[in-house]
Amino acid sequence: MSLLILFLLLTVGFAILWIVAYDKNWEGWMYFGGVGTVIFVIAFVIVLIILPISYVDSVNTIADLETFQEAVFENYVVTINATEQATIKLDMEKLLVSAENIKQSTNLSNRIVELRDKVTWYNENLKRLRTKNQIWWIGGFYKDVPDSLHMIILKTKTISKKD
Repeated sequence: MSLLILFLLLTVGFAILWIVAYDKNWEGWMYFGGVGTVIFVIAFVIVLIILPISYVDSVNTIADLETFQEAVFENYVVTINATEQATIKLDMEKLLVSAENIKQSTNLSNRIVELRDKVTWYNENLKRLRTKNQIWWIGGFYKDVPDSLHMIILKTKTISKKD
């Protein structure tokens, strides 16, 4: 928002300079003020176009992040736990493994990879939005990130070998 105000003030300043220069017949300053006004009006219009686009995009991203944190993440965890319980652990003394067991193990592995990729997407977007909001001159272009959104850290589950 501060960038928008800066452009507005500079545009007004150049317009005043152009009017004063025109009134006083300051040839060089009149040209500088007129060109400056045109440049800053164009820049102001561009900012007016970029601001709503950036803001709406950040609102959509935050909605996606909230949805992931509130529902999708938990769904992945439940799915992984259910698939892990359905997977029969391989006993090294029994070298025969059913095709269903291999399929379940593959499904479990795929769900873990999907979850890891989604968590990476979530954390990257969350960090990106928070960083953009901390930059004073573009912070107003983005919706504030709610305090309820936190980074997600996946921890490995250590399986100990039973003797």
